[in-house]
Amino acid sequence: MNTHYEITGLSHDGRGITHINGKTCFVQAALPGDTVTLKVRHEERNFMEADLLTIEQPSAQRVQPFCNKYDICGGCQLQHLAVEAQHRFKADNFFTELKQQVNTETCEFVETLTASTIGYRRRARLALEIDKKDKQARFGFRRAQDSRLVDIDHCPVLTDKLNVAIAQARPGLLAKASRKTHEFTLVDVDNGIFGLTEPDEQPVYRIQRETELKLQFPQDGFIQVNAEINQQMIQQAIDWLELNPQHNVIDFFCGVGNFTLPMAQIAKQALGVEGLPELVAAAQQNATSNQLTNCQFEKADLFKGLEHLNWYREQKYDRILLDPGRLGAAELCQHLGQLDAQKIVYVSCNAATLIRDIKLLQKQGYQLTKAGAMDMFPHTTHLEVMVLLEKGQKVKKQKAQRLASKKRVFKF
Repeated sequence: MNTHYEITGLSHDGRGITHINGKTCFVQAALPGDTVTLKVRHEERNFMEADLLTIEQPSAQRVQPFCNKYDICGGCQLQHLAVEAQHRFKADNFFTELKQQVNTETCEFVETLTASTIGYRRRARLALEIDKKDKQARFGFRRAQDSRLVDIDHCPVLTDKLNVAIAQARPGLLAKASRKTHEFTLVDVDNGIFGLTEPDEQPVYRIQRETELKLQFPQDGFIQVNAEINQQMIQQAIDWLELNPQHNVIDFFCGVGNFTLPMAQIAKQALGVEGLPELVAAAQQNATSNQLTNCQFEKADLFKGLEHLNWYREQKYDRILLDPGRLGAAELCQHLGQLDAQKIVYVSCNAATLIRDIKLLQKQGYQLTKAGAMDMFPHTTHLEVMVLLEKGQKVKKQKAQRLASKKRVFKF
């Protein structure tokens, strides 16, 4: 096909959208505002997929990618889109999904949290192997179109310290490469670079607060990749919860205490709940080392019922925070209203499971009152989001009336 097509939208995975004979067509590497020629390579009953052939008129939002491996590396998908447009695209997609699927009448849509877009990534997973096709040793990331490796000696989105460590280690690693794949999770934290050699100590990162926090975590454990956004995200969660020294707060999927410890600096009592025992132990050690005596941690399978556990059944919580993985927290959210917290902040890296869980919470009387995006992963289609849900006034009034009727004394 040599016909020119105008790209009118962008899909959630960063492909341009146009229409051919009434069908939606997804065009790799195209942007809204581009006029392009394309070649259809796959067609279904309701949609098509096409390769971009030429850009006849570029979009005003199109920019030159800054990485010379961008065309083949699978790490970034949006370097050809201006940063401000990336923010709008990702936030708008999220807000549109919310509006289409849940009640947003009471929701305020807030500005995206943003920070540095180059050298931001402090954690990365790389692989080492000898390529099965060309027999060349490679150390780097997976390609966009298949599972082969892109050999790298420098990545612009990694921190400077990670890039220095990779450049220094690369010759020795390539010399040891074999056909068996070896994966390395590299982390740049306050006490050094971890992941290339056996460590003598646990990695530690800081959270800047009025009283600084230091958190240890397992070398192969989870840490938010973007330190600047993590800092802003914690503060936004605390602001939205409106914590005060009288509050009891519970943090589900707490990890090593990334949210729990900052909340404990304000709240009367903070409880973190996590499924992995090694993370519970690390979190408790972090509370101790930061002298937070009002902070406790419990191990629990958060994908099963919690009603039988004393800390769930008998304690009152004023505020709740959830930060689950991509699977979300459906089982937990089905019964979360039992805790009767006034405010819930839900942090998510998967809008689909978040929306599913919002529906469960809205059925229990919670209203969606705030929603915002956080650009944790610039130049990619991935997005971290945060929402605030609050108990509806009508539901609170009905419960108060029920309690009052139970306490009423009749005199004869």
